[in-house]
Amino acid sequence: MPWQVKVNPDIPVIETYYIGDLNPDDLNAAVKDTLDLALTHEIRLFLGDCTALAGGHSVFDLYDLARRVSTTCGGKLIKEAIILPEIPAQKESAMFWETTCVNRGLQVRIFADRKSALDWLTAKDRP
Repeated sequence: MPWQVKVNPDIPVIETYYIGDLNPDDLNAAVKDTLDLALTHEIRLFLGDCTALAGGHSVFDLYDLARRVSTTCGGKLIKEAIILPEIPAQKESAMFWETTCVNRGLQVRIFADRKSALDWLTAKDRP
């Protein structure tokens, strides 16, 4: 499987690791597994580690996925931090994902490293 999903044992965050090529079916299955685990554990914070992501899907796939996430399972209540991929073309895809999600009212932000991503995820929102 080109992805792994787990609950962080120290903080209430679902972590998804994207590895190698994810075709559209793999991408959809990874998101479904992530959201299923989040529902089971009642967690709304997500860390998407894309450092090892190589590709396999298009911006059209990402656009459609953002549309579906924003209209299902409390999409606007989730908060997702994305760690940028190493491959430059995939960095552009991650930035597209962030923009597409933000335009749909989702809290998604990209980061260069894990610490910054987790700091943002776990920061208490100010009133």
